[in-house]
Amino acid sequence: MRYECVKAKSLLSKPHVADSWFHMNRSLNAYRGCEHGCVYCDGNSEYYHVDNFYSHIRVKENAADVLRKELKRLGFTSRSELENETLWSFLDAEDAKRIAEKVPRKLVIGACGGVSDGFQQAEREHKVTYRILETILDYGMPVFILTKSDLVLEYLDLLKDIHEGAFANIVFTITCAKDEVQKVFEPNAATTSERFTALKKIRKAGLYGGVMATPIIPSIGDSIENMTQLVKDTKNANGEFIQFGGMTLKPGRQKDYFMRVINKKYPDNSDTIERIYENNNSYGQPIWKRLPVNVMIMGRHACKKAGVRDRSVRHKIPHEYESNNLVLGVLLDIIFRMGMFLGMPRSATKPYWELAARIERGVDELTNLQKEGELFQRLMIDNSMGQTVEEILKSDSCQVLKNLEATIDRKAQTELDSDIRVSPDEFV
Repeated sequence: MRYECVKAKSLLSKPHVADSWFHMNRSLNAYRGCEHGCVYCDGNSEYYHVDNFYSHIRVKENAADVLRKELKRLGFTSRSELENETLWSFLDAEDAKRIAEKVPRKLVIGACGGVSDGFQQAEREHKVTYRILETILDYGMPVFILTKSDLVLEYLDLLKDIHEGAFANIVFTITCAKDEVQKVFEPNAATTSERFTALKKIRKAGLYGGVMATPIIPSIGDSIENMTQLVKDTKNANGEFIQFGGMTLKPGRQKDYFMRVINKKYPDNSDTIERIYENNNSYGQPIWKRLPVNVMIMGRHACKKAGVRDRSVRHKIPHEYESNNLVLGVLLDIIFRMGMFLGMPRSATKPYWELAARIERGVDELTNLQKEGELFQRLMIDNSMGQTVEEILKSDSCQVLKNLEATIDRKAQTELDSDIRVSPDEFV
């Protein structure tokens, strides 16, 4: 394994708005390359221009300093700056709160899991992610972490401090219920059982946390037994949710390496997987009609039976209105159900996304706008969308979402009854 210390010129990604997968606003990578060696990893593809992705780790040793500069450039001020350069320490709690509310809207920063895991083995020596988290704490930002490592537990005190001022949402990628299967595809990551143990400790500490069961490998991870066990283990760990997703396989390095492992370890599954990805789609998308199972729909079915949420949770950021967060969460659920579960076109999701983006960028408290009769005008929405928003404010849900979920549940029952596997394209 080769570690190379490099100087990052920039760190934060372009802005994310109304992100229905991870609910982030910006993401970053503390390292280029990843030692976990996951054989399906998208980061190994030529798309990211990282040679020797698994064995040559570029350590962004100045990442925390770059992050600090970028946040300052966006108009944020750190707590340490306020205390050192102003009379902040002499303000009472109410005055301090009023000043804090005038700064730009806080960003949910994805500090780990973009392409490379920030808690890979290199972190034990170089502590880049730790220094990034210290910076996030200093700026009072919420943090989202996606990892396959239980090393995150060593930073529990720091994460609790972040959670106290904003929130810390620690999500584990877990796709194979059995450790022996998981070790084939994620050879250097923490075992499945270690990750569930870590999730349980995270939740016991009062932090947010759940499971991203993605990518589920066709014909290997998509069995009812595997998905059901993942759901049960999530529930036992008190995870907030488990969200299932399929696998992309880009032609070139990623696909070639993955298929070599399949041919060696799971030769009986090789032909099935080859047929699913023989289109060599540049984005790695499969031939939907050849998938044995729609993992999102069947994953939801398993979740409903166990009483576990099958969707990631949007948490309220500091100084955000409760009603705004409530409406945002439901709108993002609608977008996700339409696009990811039912394969509906963007023209269908666009009005909901535009409204979600408008609310997330900042509007007055929705309940007050409703009382003042200005809800439709201020949100720039028609009567139909306005009625949906009012329904959410009244009942925490809406008929649009209920209808979508009823359709999804019927699809699941059809698959179970007939054993005919259909694709998202056929749901449109």
